[in-house]
Amino acid sequence: MIEGPVTLPTPLTILVSRALNLCELILLNNQAFYPFAAIYENGKVGCLFTDENEERTNESQLIEQLQWRIIDTTTDSNSYSILVYAATVQTRKNKSMDAIAINTASPNDEEGLLLYPYYRVGEKIVISPPISTKSE
Repeated sequence: MIEGPVTLPTPLTILVSRALNLCELILLNNQAFYPFAAIYENGKVGCLFTDENEERTNESQLIEQLQWRIIDTTTDSNSYSILVYAATVQTRKNKSMDAIAINTASPNDEEGLLLYPYYRVGEKIVISPPISTKSE
C-alpha cells in the first residue's frame, strides 16, 4: 500500500537526509551505487560495512549481509538504522524508473520502506519526494 507524506522521527530524518546527499554525490559520477547502511545512536551517526573477507558477492547478498550487520549492531540498543540500495519502480504507464530504496528501523521495532525515484537532467540528479510503502 502506498501512503501519503512521510513524517519520520528526527534521527531517521537525519539518516535519510545524509543518505540521499551521499547517493546524489555518487550518482553524479556513476551510473549506480553499492548498498550501504548507517545507524544513529546517542546523537551520533555511524556507518556499517559488510565483512571484507568474503568473496565478491552480488547486490542481494550485500543487502542481506548489511541487514545482519544492522541486527547485530542494534540489538538491545536504542538506535535507529537505515539500509540504502538501488531499486527500480514501475509507473502507472508501465515505465521503469530508477529509485533509491531506504529501509528504516526504529528502536520500537517499527520499520518502513521509502522509495525515492530519481532522474538525470544534464549534469544534475533530481530526487523526487518519497513514496512510502507499508505492508498490512
